[in-house]
Amino acid sequence: MKKVVLSILSLIIIGLPVMAENMPPAKLKPLKNKAKISYNQANGIWAEKPDCKHELCFLKVKGFGDFSDYLFLNSDFAFTTDCEHEFIVNGKLIGHSNKNLNFYEIDYANGKVQKTLLDKEEVQALFPEYSVVCLSEFSENTNALKIKKGFGDLKILLLNDKGILPDVYKFSSGNAKFEQYDMSGFIKITKSGMIQFSDYSDNSSKNLWYVLLIR
Repeated sequence: MKKVVLSILSLIIIGLPVMAENMPPAKLKPLKNKAKISYNQANGIWAEKPDCKHELCFLKVKGFGDFSDYLFLNSDFAFTTDCEHEFIVNGKLIGHSNKNLNFYEIDYANGKVQKTLLDKEEVQALFPEYSVVCLSEFSENTNALKIKKGFGDLKILLLNDKGILPDVYKFSSGNAKFEQYDMSGFIKITKSGMIQFSDYSDNSSKNLWYVLLIR
């Protein structure tokens, strides 16, 4: 009996790292499709799972291009975030754009959406377990950035402060191991080497490629 119990425990322990690999990239979990949220117009506070008696209430659905659309509970369109993922953090609605690799605080007042771009320090505060790296930090001559990985795995959040990028920008590598997430810009690096972030179809002066040199 003891051997059976020990065998089961061993299988569970072995399976844990695999399960961990498939978890969301950050402690903040994005709102799921069909999530219900509310906005209190008096204090500007967002909340999930509202009672909707005295507040504006919305239902999240996937819209055109996988952007998040929000409907009133009577199914009328309310607004779009132009982002693929949203979080509610301390009463604030935060959106993340896979295309722009940026984060925005989203306000909804007088029936209109206002998006405010978050800077590096604000994003770092949201994801303290990641090292936030901006595209402007890469060398203008080589488009490369040297980073020390250290002994353990390295988590990096790539932030775009240089304008809109093509949809096809992806991470790739021939000599370094990394894990990529649905939220673009989040990677976990497990091995030293070179990781390229680029447009597969056109590496040119128009569509620059960026290289992480992991040492």
